[in-house]
Amino acid sequence: MVDQLVAYNKARSTAVQERFEPANLKSEPVQVFALGPDGALRGGCVGRVERVWHWLTIDTMWVDETTRGQGLGSALLRSIEDEGRRRGCLWSDVTTFDFQAPDFYRKAGYLEYGVKHDYPPGHTNYFFRKDLMSR
Repeated sequence: MVDQLVAYNKARSTAVQERFEPANLKSEPVQVFALGPDGALRGGCVGRVERVWHWLTIDTMWVDETTRGQGLGSALLRSIEDEGRRRGCLWSDVTTFDFQAPDFYRKAGYLEYGVKHDYPPGHTNYFFRKDLMSR
């Protein structure tokens, strides 16, 4: 069934056709980390680049609670966005829950384009994207 859907989509979109070429199926990891003076992990941001559609997806972002509010998260986010730009990405996207960091991403220039209410139950899942060319 999945093969039939992919075939259908490829027949109707050259962008989808190019994306599903075997050489283009693998995304490239992007990772940035911050260590404290003691060598302990203070934060990190992990994502992946999809080169055909020029997209950076941020999968995981974390900053140690004792370090939050000091600009480390913003520096990590800028760093991974800059690496995405170096790799040709035009856009970045991220999802975050209401108990995580939706306001952080809004302040960083991300625009909300979707919401899942009660996902997980009792919470909200936000979908954000950012134009990496407009900075």
